[in-house]
Amino acid sequence: MESNGADSLSVIAQARAALADRLIIPWWYHTALGLLLAGCVLVIGLGHTAVRIGGIVLLLVGCAALTEVYRRLTGVWVSGGHAGPPGRWVGAMGVVTLSAIVAAFGIVAWTGQRWPVWCLAGAVFAAIVVMGRRFAAALRAHLKAGA
Repeated sequence: MESNGADSLSVIAQARAALADRLIIPWWYHTALGLLLAGCVLVIGLGHTAVRIGGIVLLLVGCAALTEVYRRLTGVWVSGGHAGPPGRWVGAMGVVTLSAIVAAFGIVAWTGQRWPVWCLAGAVFAAIVVMGRRFAAALRAHLKAGA
């Protein structure tokens, strides 16, 4: 009976490793995600209500399109928002983006200065590209380790 359990665990480990090998994210994926999120920072910081709503809708549609394209390319979609290193990278990307959005809105509202919003958007873009690649590597390692 124990042999069947060990065999089952071996099959699961092999399946996880095979899945990890399929999770190669194209170079443009995090670039596109970074552009979408930087655009969100810009529309929240610089736009009026209708532009903000349109920007958020565009962000949601863009993220859904990225997900669908990735699913078609790889045949899978694995959420990395779980506990462990991949989840921490997702959390970090969310904190950076949300912080920049709040800062952009606040800077314009309190000072009237608009140029810092462009700097924040650029920082979000760069952060998402870098952290997104780290997330992808952490997710593959997490799956291969069977954690």
